[in-house]
Amino acid sequence: MTTWVRWTNGSLTSRLLGGAGLAGTPLQSWWQDSLLGRLQQQLARYTATSIVGRIAEPLAIAVFCLLLVISPFVSTPTIGAVLTVCLLLTVLLFAVRPRALSPLALPVLAFWLSGLIALVASPRFVLSLDGWVKMTLYIGSFALAAHLLQRPLYRTLAVMSYLLVSLPVSLYGLWQFQVGAPPLATWVDPESTLADATRVYSFLGNPNLLAAYLLAAIPLGAIGAVVWRNWIAKAFAATAATTGALCLVLTLSRGGWIALAVSSALLAVLLLQRLSGRLSPQWRPWLPVIVLVLLAIGLLVAVVAVPSLGERAASIFSGRDDSSNNFRINVWAAVIDMIRAYPLTGIGPGNRTFEAIYPFFQRPKFNALSAYSIVLEIAVELGILGLVAFGWLVVAALVQGFTVWQRRTDPAGTLWCAAALCGLVGLVVDGFTDTVWFRPAVQILWWLLCALIGSEFLRSTHRDDF
Repeated sequence: MTTWVRWTNGSLTSRLLGGAGLAGTPLQSWWQDSLLGRLQQQLARYTATSIVGRIAEPLAIAVFCLLLVISPFVSTPTIGAVLTVCLLLTVLLFAVRPRALSPLALPVLAFWLSGLIALVASPRFVLSLDGWVKMTLYIGSFALAAHLLQRPLYRTLAVMSYLLVSLPVSLYGLWQFQVGAPPLATWVDPESTLADATRVYSFLGNPNLLAAYLLAAIPLGAIGAVVWRNWIAKAFAATAATTGALCLVLTLSRGGWIALAVSSALLAVLLLQRLSGRLSPQWRPWLPVIVLVLLAIGLLVAVVAVPSLGERAASIFSGRDDSSNNFRINVWAAVIDMIRAYPLTGIGPGNRTFEAIYPFFQRPKFNALSAYSIVLEIAVELGILGLVAFGWLVVAALVQGFTVWQRRTDPAGTLWCAAALCGLVGLVVDGFTDTVWFRPAVQILWWLLCALIGSEFLRSTHRDDF
């Protein structure tokens, strides 16, 4: 393992990924020397000791935790109102409580600018304006979280708020499975033997959305059970992770299952690699292989032991014979035609723009409200520019997350970063075949995970303050 790490650290691929991930970029010194950076420092000198300066951060973390708590339960306009407050608090904190700039700030800014360019070039400007405003509010939540999560106390409060809400969401889903929840739409192939199967959706109203929302609860809960010292907190975190995993399985979301398997395998490999120092040298290289084999055996046993799970999993490989697969394939074909028509800057951000333009490209009888893939959705809305910016953001987050894991300067922070990394990977994997990533509850969670990774990267390089 040591030889492999040394080789990869010096390889061309490693240097390219390090550059894309901004792992060695003096971003903070650039910011301090910029006009905005100097303005921020001047404002902070006058406001840091004021009453506003003292209450700004506690107020901001309270509002951010409120956002995490209400996101699965309330309407989109209500979430938008709280996000607006978050954006205003971000501007306030910029002036009164400056902190180190998140190392993910550049790819996030590039992603936001690609949305602005797509808005200006959109054939449906008014409709796209709505989508761009939503995009701005979500990215504002990242900016606020990136500021707050640099403090370990606020990190704990944010993670605990999410887990505290994920637990009743999961329990309600389990209750639905027990009593039988009526489907709110045709979620299973009506010609399948699973046509009458219960797919739980809890408070979110959609099983695929519920699966995506719970993906991060499993690694965060598992790490909380390890890191937190209080036994009540440990039990709470373990319960949140366990019920979240069980509820996710009962959603019968195939994308959620694959994402759960990938993120769980990654977390298991990382944790066992951390413990590999206790093993003899000849066993260490085989540890990841053993973990993956055991996980594969466990999945195989589950699929064989529970026929409904096996049939649902087998439908992944059914191609057009499964109605859900056939629907997605036809939508994807139409979306690819849309991308060809608007390749560089896309049609403009937002689902309303998509709904206005998609009918001109759709296949007969295949109406759709989205592209059913975040890769295709970003490409069609923001064009190649937006897709490249999003890819940069994902690569940067992965590089910084694994860099924190390799440095291990702060044991607790390293573990939290690993949990966020696994949650982020899970959401990306799930997003390849669905677009619930764009829904408010999942969007807020995505930016929380990105902010957590960036904050731990800052802490690992000892740049907590200006």
